[in-house]
Amino acid sequence: MNPSDAIAILLAGGMTEQAIAAELNVNQTTVNRIRRSVVTPSYETGKALIDLAATEIRKAARRKKAA
Repeated sequence: MNPSDAIAILLAGGMTEQAIAAELNVNQTTVNRIRRSVVTPSYETGKALIDLAATEIRKAARRKKAA
């Protein structure tokens, strides 16, 4: 998974670009530019995005299992 994919997963899970930005302590425009592959995030931001998406995937799996 790359940072752009991670943002797509988070958006599909119901987060907004603004919420993602707040979690990462970056601007919403930065999230949008990463999503569109206009910029490459720093290692720290990229890792945080991927970690956040992985958490969302685990939450979705638990919700699906509980249903």
